[in-house]
Amino acid sequence: MTTLILALFAALGFFLLIAGVRLIGLIAAFTGGVLGWCLGGFIHDAIIPEWSPALCAATAAVACAALAALFVRPAVAVGFGFAGTIIGLLFGGLLVERGIAPTAPVTSTSSASTSHEATPAASVRAARSGFTDSVISILGETRAQGDSTENFARLAGAGGRIAALVKSRWELVPSATQTFLFAVTAGGAIMGLGLGIFFGRWALAGAASTLGSLLLLGCGMPLIETIVPSFRCPESPAAWLFLGGATTLAGWAFQMRRVQTKQEAPPPQ
Repeated sequence: MTTLILALFAALGFFLLIAGVRLIGLIAAFTGGVLGWCLGGFIHDAIIPEWSPALCAATAAVACAALAALFVRPAVAVGFGFAGTIIGLLFGGLLVERGIAPTAPVTSTSSASTSHEATPAASVRAARSGFTDSVISILGETRAQGDSTENFARLAGAGGRIAALVKSRWELVPSATQTFLFAVTAGGAIMGLGLGIFFGRWALAGAASTLGSLLLLGCGMPLIETIVPSFRCPESPAAWLFLGGATTLAGWAFQMRRVQTKQEAPPPQ
């Protein structure tokens, strides 16, 4: 059964890579429907308990599927904006760590802080040290237990803890470096959002290729490892990033090439 599920998701990823512009609307509607079905239990418990759980789930599934299909392009634009935000933050942090960014040095009068390197680069390294592990630890404590209301309350509490963690790490960075990182992050968000809005078809193809690459590699590689025992999946994160980037760009280029070919084709006589 597991092999069949991996094969189905890998096939879906392949079709998203080669024809994602046409399929992403259906995928969005299906995803919205599944999400709405999952939200049906919460709606039944918190809003309309007089309805049956199946009716609440079906209504929420239809509504969320329609909204997802209707707003797929704005959602992709927002996704590009979010990706641009992350890339801008990482790029700005890299510039600060390399000493390229024109930020002011950290000023501190305490004797304890003079024993180590008091620079913006050191503050950024201290801010991101162990951050991912802390977030994973917080998310690991939000496993589904009890009814849907308790699960949503637990998720909200995890969101608050993550926000407090981000705030505490952000306060470790000096104000001048904060301004620089905020400017670079905002620039990345604006660029990503602009690409998603003004180049809608390119953005759709890019989003479909990214999702297809994740499904194809994340399900196809373990499937091959199961069928061919001598094959081993890469263990290095850099290798996975390289494979993901290569397949995403290949699918993106293939889809946009087909779109351009259709646009340049002469009309039938």
